[in-house]
Amino acid sequence: MSAGPAAAQTAASNAVAETCRADIDDKKLDAREVVCLRELGKLASRNGDLLSLQFENGKSKAYQTNAKACETDDARNCIQYWLAGYHPVAHVYSIAIQYYEGSGVELVNARTGQTLLLPGVPYFSDDGSRFLVIDNDYAHGGDDDLAVGTTEGDVPALQWKHTWQDGPVEWRHQRWIDNDHVALRVFPADTAPNCPNNDCDAVLTRFDNGWVVRKLPAMQR
Repeated sequence: MSAGPAAAQTAASNAVAETCRADIDDKKLDAREVVCLRELGKLASRNGDLLSLQFENGKSKAYQTNAKACETDDARNCIQYWLAGYHPVAHVYSIAIQYYEGSGVELVNARTGQTLLLPGVPYFSDDGSRFLVIDNDYAHGGDDDLAVGTTEGDVPALQWKHTWQDGPVEWRHQRWIDNDHVALRVFPADTAPNCPNNDCDAVLTRFDNGWVVRKLPAMQR
């Protein structure tokens, strides 16, 4: 007797933990998807421009890339999708999306298929319950440059957003210190990774239901 969707999901989770991660920010999307498709088995597949996901509740979802529109500079219809990762603890897929101008990531709950569209790559806490999103796209991004969300519940959701008042700036994720603290670096626009004044370190800290960004004092050389 074959394993059901939940059993297959568990097996796939163990396989993808080290390689098909949902929070790796790189541009090698074709190669990343090949790894994810291989490791997720029947839960994800691609047939030409059509990417399909299977969910634990028995439903499925398809993503249709329109490569021809992108090749012919059809800005209205140009859109491309890649399976960029899977988080085995949070049980969410990451779907990378490239528009004619700009990009995004769709988080998809692997149990229910419910989605949340993000402006950037999600960086997950160790237990997968929270994620940080950074939007450094000055030209095509949104008004908020930082956001924190949760994967708890049936639908991934954003809980907090931040707009930098002294920008534009460029944020870099360093690490989740714990579930209530994130180490960051923040640079004046178009200067990263150089930090001439040695004052680019910051910490994002949770207070009740909100978060506060605090820049750290300049480090002594």
